[in-house]
Amino acid sequence: MNIIIENCNSIDTAEIGLTSKKLNIKFAPNGTGKSTIAKAITLHAEGKPLDNLMPFKLKKDNPELKVPKVTVDGDIKTVMCFDEAYVRQFTFQSDELVSNSFDIFIRTDAYNAVEQEIENIVKEIKGLFYDNAKLETFITNLQELGSAFSLTKTGISQKSAGMKGLSQGNKLQHIPAGLEVYQPFIKSSSSVEWIDWQTKGSLLFSKLSDCCPYCSTDTVDKKEQITRVGQEYDKNVIKNLVKIIDVIGKLGDYFTEEARGKLNDVTQRPNALEVEHIDYLIQVKTQIDRLLDRLSKLKSLKGFDFKKDEKVKDQLNEYKIDLAFLSELNSESTKKEVDSINVSIDEVVVKAGLLQGKLNQQRSVMQKLVVKYQDEINHFLSYAGYKYKVQISGEDDKSQLKLQHIDNDDFVSGGDQHLSFGERNAFAIVLFMYECLSKKPELIILDDPISSFDKNKKYAILEMLFRRKPENCLKSKTVLMLTHDVEPIIDTIKAVQKQFDNQVFASYLRFDAGIINESLIEYSDIKTFSQICSDYLTTEANPILKLIYLRRHCEIADNLGDAYQVLSNLLHLRPQDQAVDFREEAIGTIMVAEKMDAGISEIASKIDGFEYDVILGQICDKGAMKALYESCLSGYEKLQVFRLFQNIEVKNSVLQKFINETYHIENEYICQLEPIKFDLIPEYVVKACDQCLEEAGY
Repeated sequence: MNIIIENCNSIDTAEIGLTSKKLNIKFAPNGTGKSTIAKAITLHAEGKPLDNLMPFKLKKDNPELKVPKVTVDGDIKTVMCFDEAYVRQFTFQSDELVSNSFDIFIRTDAYNAVEQEIENIVKEIKGLFYDNAKLETFITNLQELGSAFSLTKTGISQKSAGMKGLSQGNKLQHIPAGLEVYQPFIKSSSSVEWIDWQTKGSLLFSKLSDCCPYCSTDTVDKKEQITRVGQEYDKNVIKNLVKIIDVIGKLGDYFTEEARGKLNDVTQRPNALEVEHIDYLIQVKTQIDRLLDRLSKLKSLKGFDFKKDEKVKDQLNEYKIDLAFLSELNSESTKKEVDSINVSIDEVVVKAGLLQGKLNQQRSVMQKLVVKYQDEINHFLSYAGYKYKVQISGEDDKSQLKLQHIDNDDFVSGGDQHLSFGERNAFAIVLFMYECLSKKPELIILDDPISSFDKNKKYAILEMLFRRKPENCLKSKTVLMLTHDVEPIIDTIKAVQKQFDNQVFASYLRFDAGIINESLIEYSDIKTFSQICSDYLTTEANPILKLIYLRRHCEIADNLGDAYQVLSNLLHLRPQDQAVDFREEAIGTIMVAEKMDAGISEIASKIDGFEYDVILGQICDKGAMKALYESCLSGYEKLQVFRLFQNIEVKNSVLQKFINETYHIENEYICQLEPIKFDLIPEYVVKACDQCLEEAGY
């Protein structure tokens, strides 16, 4: 699979290849655009716009109307990306490590298969609710009436909509004296709208004139009557009253005849409710809530609703509805609905043994998963050197991944307060892996996931992510790892290649003037520094470059004999008669002729045609050195030559340190990529050297 990224942040063009179902490691220095690559691919897969990746230079001047663009020669629809944003949003909960523990760890394909079998057994019950408009309407009306009243410890809340609607009695039926003239409007189906219109008109227009705003007749004698409508009628109170009367009417025959009579008395009263009326509403509210609770549980019935220590048959029978204890709803209409539900429960009771077996199987699968994941994560934490362990705790689908310190049996509350930055990252990447296993994205991106860890923890994370059975880790998944750390490549391609079952494809991304080019990294490209130096001496390279490598080979071999002393003097531009010996026994003295000759002879045996004075003349020749510098094919070679220029002042101390460390061997890896083939010197460093030479007149 090839991916082309264009006009995204600092990247003009980048083409990278991915091998399906493998770990694809892309190694690149900081500043190459690794995070941009990750963001661009993720946004493209999600179908989101790339506008935020528009390069700054194109915001100022874009005559060709270029836009950020990603082209993939395959189909990637789902991507999960581990990056800084993921870690930031990965909030550790106050009582657990991750909020969706159950979905990540337990809801596997095997678990879901058993869950479906359980679903098939109880569908006789749940099926009654599917496409049953009559039953759904009954439930909806019960919910509307039940929610109109809120129970408190002392009765019904006066702030609930139902009590507000009944607070002044039914003034729709019992119109206050003096307002009878408004009866056609008050008793109409649009009474709420009319009251709102009338009271607003009274407030807005009565101050403007004594005339009616519609017919302009004199209203002086009627002002008190007009104003009184707003005093007696509140739009919101009437609205609530209308709703209660309406929903009671819809429920109709689901109430007993006696209950309908009592509810009619309550809703048709001319005055506020008495204590006995409120007590009756509490009774009705309580029975509605009980019935709704039972119906709701039956509608969403699932395996974990059955307690593991009780027989399924007994629990199923407890789901049956007994209208004898719901006196106000014990009507023929309600009985008809309830009987069909109870019959369906009886049909499932016949299969109680089968259901019991499936439930036991489900819980067995879950318990095995709990033990498995606990052991996996705790094993990782142990060999990575973290003093924490996890435990999946809680009943059934309430299971949570909790954190413990190895020195304390109590669970840690607020993991983000106790864990260091590195520990949070380690937990985040491991839990990210399990989330990937759960969601199964087509592409997994790891944006510099382990470069901040020490060597032991880096490998521990690599092993956790890629060195177990494919169903338990990211092995055999299509993974793109972007990193500025070469160690994962050394480990997976060379040091312990067999342990990764040849699952890894690695490459180097070189950024040059907005273009990213990719070079494959193979086993033979990873060498010891001694190998690199020795191999370079067999090439057709310029003798001056060979001398630099020979000197570095002497350093790494700790061979500071005659040849090394000669090389040091030559590269420090000292004539033979001024050569200094820096060995301990002769530190700072002029190098004797015999040792000088011996050193020259040893160098000549390794570099054909070596002559000290000839090479010294070339190094001192500005034109020759500038030509050599410009002929170098890589930034790495250029830095070696740059170090030999005379009277060059590198004002930036950071740049000077980079040049010195590249020239010497103090910070080299035991193994590294061949620095000529993989030009690891950042573009900005080479440009800085170019500028220094220009300023010095070269």
